[in-house]
Amino acid sequence: MATGVGCVASGKRVRGGRSGRLQAASLPWEVLHQIFSYLDIPSLLCAGCVSKSFYQVSNDNLIWHRIYCRYFSCKRKAWKPKAVDIATEKLSKISIQDSPAGFWKREYIHKCAGLGTRGIGQLLKPINRYTGLPSKLKEAVKALGITWMVVLQERNGKEHVKEQSKAYFSDTSATLCWNSAVWPPLSSLKVLCVYGVTPLFRPSKTPATNGRYSPPPHEPVLDDIDPEYGLHGYHCHITLHNGKSCYMSGSFHNLFCRKEYIQNGFLRITVISSKKESQHSTISGNLSFPWNTECLKGNIQHCCLIDVTVLDEAEKLFWCVSSPVAMHSDCTPGVRYSYLGKRLAIDYKDPDGKVHMELIWLEEEKQYYIVNLVLYFSVKKINAWFATNY
Repeated sequence: MATGVGCVASGKRVRGGRSGRLQAASLPWEVLHQIFSYLDIPSLLCAGCVSKSFYQVSNDNLIWHRIYCRYFSCKRKAWKPKAVDIATEKLSKISIQDSPAGFWKREYIHKCAGLGTRGIGQLLKPINRYTGLPSKLKEAVKALGITWMVVLQERNGKEHVKEQSKAYFSDTSATLCWNSAVWPPLSSLKVLCVYGVTPLFRPSKTPATNGRYSPPPHEPVLDDIDPEYGLHGYHCHITLHNGKSCYMSGSFHNLFCRKEYIQNGFLRITVISSKKESQHSTISGNLSFPWNTECLKGNIQHCCLIDVTVLDEAEKLFWCVSSPVAMHSDCTPGVRYSYLGKRLAIDYKDPDGKVHMELIWLEEEKQYYIVNLVLYFSVKKINAWFATNY
């Protein structure tokens, strides 16, 4: 933005470069304020990134209050005598400047950000009864224009900012991809942050009515059948995918567990039983996770993403995870299946729950068979959620 602000000094017009910034910064504050008052909004925001003095001027409340009133003030000004009008204007300027620095800038940006949510509330109202999440989440994200970027900070303070290349949506998750030929070594990283970025919508003369989605609050309930029976009525939705392709997606209802199933602080729920062949399901093809850069493309074999969403008996979201997982050899002793093939397993674990999936690879059919799927929930989480005392 330094190249866009010029000044007259010693009979010469100075434009751009470091000397231009120094000359411009040496101008009286009133002169800079007058120059900045003619800038449009994008230029004003960019000018604040040039130097400390530019930042202070670009945050001036009088400039931003004028911009705010241009778009959002709908009240008509009452007629006043000229002398009274001048005095009123001077008093209003004093009150505006009494606000914290940058107050009206933040108010304007907050108001503009709200414009982007118009109509989003209607998209977020329909809820998918299998996942407990808005069924039109993908459409809502696209309507908001959200993109993502990752910021990598090395130990020496150097930052790398990468903009999102692609985004893929499933029922319960979003998979974000960044393609770059040059990434800093993982050993040199100090901080890794992912930010969601929404565009600053240009306001019209009249403000829009905002629509927002607020999930219903959770109220723990007591087990209404028998304390010895355990918890029941769970709904589980599970998906295996690689962001672009879905390998397996299924919903399971009326799952239950008994009190005697508690082991090592976790309570077990069987989703697919190894003893019931009618429950076994297939996965076609090899699981792989695609990767590519600007120069190379390939696949990471035997890896994928797992999305698990569990609802309680009131169809409220109880547990939700989305994580990369890898298949590994299953050496569980004493297990017999009616299939002849390589035994594999997929495992996921966090402090609240675990997922254990057992598969058989049938070479002739080129398919995986899911022969066992078990969920484990932390007893502490269950007691806190359902107001029980297991």
